[in-house]
Amino acid sequence: MHETAKDEHGLTEGEFLAQYDPSRYGQLSVSVDTVVFGVDCRLSTENFRKLDEQKLTVLLIKRDTHPFLGCWSLPGGFVGPSEPLDDTARRVLRSKTGLDEVYLEQIYTFGAPKRDPRMRIISCAYLALIDRSKYTLSDVENGLQNAWFEIEFGSNAEAVILKSGDESFEIPVITRTVRNGRIETQSHKVANGSALAFDHATIILEALLRLRGKIEYTDIVFNLMPDHFTISDLQQIYEIILGHALITPQFRREIAPKLKGTDKYVRNKGHRPSQLFGYIG
Repeated sequence: MHETAKDEHGLTEGEFLAQYDPSRYGQLSVSVDTVVFGVDCRLSTENFRKLDEQKLTVLLIKRDTHPFLGCWSLPGGFVGPSEPLDDTARRVLRSKTGLDEVYLEQIYTFGAPKRDPRMRIISCAYLALIDRSKYTLSDVENGLQNAWFEIEFGSNAEAVILKSGDESFEIPVITRTVRNGRIETQSHKVANGSALAFDHATIILEALLRLRGKIEYTDIVFNLMPDHFTISDLQQIYEIILGHALITPQFRREIAPKLKGTDKYVRNKGHRPSQLFGYIG
């Protein structure tokens, strides 16, 4: 048994732990940051034949303390001494946004030595997806100033642009080809100069790339959709996330096995009433 095994100094595990001094190592803390994506749907009032416009959005919170006082940031918080990471992420979402029981997955760990000016802090980032039709900002304020920022992609994917009301700022993106062993891939990183707190611009970019990659082979996108939707709405969300147009007949053919038609129709979705569908799951 490993409890009774002795090391080169003749110590059992219990004896080793009794004399172990963690203060020999630099102080280190762990936090979580959550990237909450949702879809904002705006009814087309100018032309009844035009499809409603949908926007991918991210929820940001304005910091009310140092460091980065007054800057927009992701909902985040420190991990408790005996708290699992997933529990921390859920707790942070509840306490800082009011959101609960949403899709949540860990996407990446960020550990640049100077990512936080206070001390060495490693952040485990989480991706959260919600159906915004079930939540309003009044539900998630909880005393903090927050806002949904629309996400737009600049020309040639050289920037991610965030907009909310009159406020707008850009996340500059550098794309380059890198080789890892025999595999050649594209690498994306945030250039200096983002207006977001800490390295949250980098975390948002990583979350967008993860979402873009996963909708190609999973049904993750349905966490952003309401219970019932048109196929045109669903295709539009795919195109927003992927960054390019899809061939409609091919999309409808490939997505059909995942959908169940309802007896409901809407009349503001283009040239004729459109049937509403639900996700089979």
